[in-house]
Amino acid sequence: MSIAAAPQAPVRSPDRAPETTQTRLTAVPAPLSAPMAPRLPFVVLVSMLLIGGVVGLLVFNTSMQQSAFQEQRLQEQATTLAAREQALDGELKKMEDPHKIAAEAKKLGMVVPQNAAMLQVPDAKVVGEAAPADRSATPPLHPKVAKPYSVLVAERKAAEAAAAKERAAEEAKKKRAQETTSQQQTEEQQRTETGEAR
Repeated sequence: MSIAAAPQAPVRSPDRAPETTQTRLTAVPAPLSAPMAPRLPFVVLVSMLLIGGVVGLLVFNTSMQQSAFQEQRLQEQATTLAAREQALDGELKKMEDPHKIAAEAKKLGMVVPQNAAMLQVPDAKVVGEAAPADRSATPPLHPKVAKPYSVLVAERKAAEAAAAKERAAEEAKKKRAQETTSQQQTEEQQRTETGEAR
């Protein structure tokens, strides 16, 4: 506390001579310091904003990485499915090939009819005269045309993808079997150790 002197007016009595003035000491209050309470909410607010920003960035980064992995997986799946579609399209074109159909029909003993009769359903009338078919009316088959290169490439890619998938499935099956075996051995070892401890 600081002490300061406060001047007072001299007291004069009528029959006395003037005296020197006396000073009285009084207490002066201490200066007020800035309170800590108003700063605390500001510090808490800034801290919460920083923590929220860091957590938000981490969550955003994690979600972006997950979506990138999912996109890559879906892209690989789309590529595999596109190759499979091309292979199936090639097989379908192969089955729709007129030479293949004619060859299969010839193997089954089918021949082209010379005279065909048609049945008109509403009138229930037969138009034309039917004659039995013989092999002389069936034209010879032309030699088969080679497949286009793109179809061959698509079939090869589909076969490679299927083989890779089968290999991966076999490796996963072997790995699961090894893990199961090691887990069983570990459990048996633990049972043996607990049996010895008793």
